[in-house]
Amino acid sequence: RGALPWYEHKMVPSSPASFDATSWLLFLAVLVNQSGRVMVPSLKTSVLADPDFGEPFAAVVGGLLSGVSIVCLGGKLLGAAFTDRLGGWLVLVTVFVMWLAATAGAIAAPTVDVFGYMWLLNSFAYTVTWGAAVQVVGAVYGEKERPAQLSKVASASRFGATLGNLFFGQLLSAGFAWRRVMMPMVPLQAALLLLCTYKYFTDSGLRASAAAAAAAAPSAATRSKAKAAPAAEEASSPSALAAMASLDFWLMLLPKAMLFTYTQFFMNYIPQLLHASYGYDHGQAASLGGVAQGGSVIGLLVVGNMIYKGLAPGGKVKLVALLLAVCAAVPLALSLGPEVLPRPLVVPLAVLWGLAYALPFYIPPGEFAMQIGGKSATGLFSNLFDAAGFTFSALWNPWASSLAKDGDFRVVLLSQALFGALSLVAMPLCMHRQAARAASAKKVA
Repeated sequence: RGALPWYEHKMVPSSPASFDATSWLLFLAVLVNQSGRVMVPSLKTSVLADPDFGEPFAAVVGGLLSGVSIVCLGGKLLGAAFTDRLGGWLVLVTVFVMWLAATAGAIAAPTVDVFGYMWLLNSFAYTVTWGAAVQVVGAVYGEKERPAQLSKVASASRFGATLGNLFFGQLLSAGFAWRRVMMPMVPLQAALLLLCTYKYFTDSGLRASAAAAAAAAPSAATRSKAKAAPAAEEASSPSALAAMASLDFWLMLLPKAMLFTYTQFFMNYIPQLLHASYGYDHGQAASLGGVAQGGSVIGLLVVGNMIYKGLAPGGKVKLVALLLAVCAAVPLALSLGPEVLPRPLVVPLAVLWGLAYALPFYIPPGEFAMQIGGKSATGLFSNLFDAAGFTFSALWNPWASSLAKDGDFRVVLLSQALFGALSLVAMPLCMHRQAARAASAKKVA
């Protein structure tokens, strides 16, 4: 039928044998981003033990954790406002400029105050990355491809957290000072800056060339399809305000916000729990924290990519409900503490918890954002969900940090069990309602 117009060409799925540069660059960008995100938390116990930084850092770390959540909230709100307008690749270019400044600044920081500011810049760079990646997935891939791509990008986040914790932990165990442990991140971040810059300019050039070719001599049918193709998906999506006023929006947003504290616990508190309660040294605690994060990689690549995406809507609801039930049960078991829970069980339980929370945290909210946002507002809704999570974390983190500072993790873990139980009620209900609405729409059609 002749050459495809540009708006159809980019939606044609690549053959299984072809190399998808966009998909793998997104994977690497999110992986390196998340590795940088866990860098300071992985080094936290080592920084606290530093004779020069330890005491002043201990005095401000609770406030910094709250500040990190507030900065991340601000980043999510800015991301919601600008990501769809600027495009994901330009946002990612900006992200890696900030990463380089934050990492280099933290390595050279002469005072705790400067180190804290670099941690905040690190957090701001991290926080806009996920929305940018989701925007690219929503813009580039078709509806059938999106769940697999979303699962792949989300698994990169968990891979990054796992590899980052293991890498930093091994360097600490090898005797490197915490400043030197951060140095390998600089060339990685510089490489991603160059790759994302190249992708931004080459994609922009391709879009401009395709648009110019389409405008040069389009047929009437091509002009009609060019207008109708992007509009078809948008017509099926409610307006942003209508979506935010719906019950389903809140049934998805609230569990996303509560599950967000799981990411905080795995990143900021698991190494501290293993060190303070179970006697692991700083390097072992950071490395085992990475092992615990590895459960979420399995949750996304195996449970998400191999099981979840092949299920009917009803099966997806049941699987998410099962995983959230595990999220309620495991922290309840961990709250029993070393007096009841044997040391060899702690890390396997943390791995199981990571496996269980990853899919509900990433995939249903991401699919919901794409469904109600369409191509013009996917970044908006994705960032709004994360903004709610950072808001909730900004309130939860100082409270949790004040308890953890004294080695009291029982109440913190009970709060995690409660959040899992509440999410078990809300998220599957939202998914069930969405599936019922979609089935009803098909019958009408």
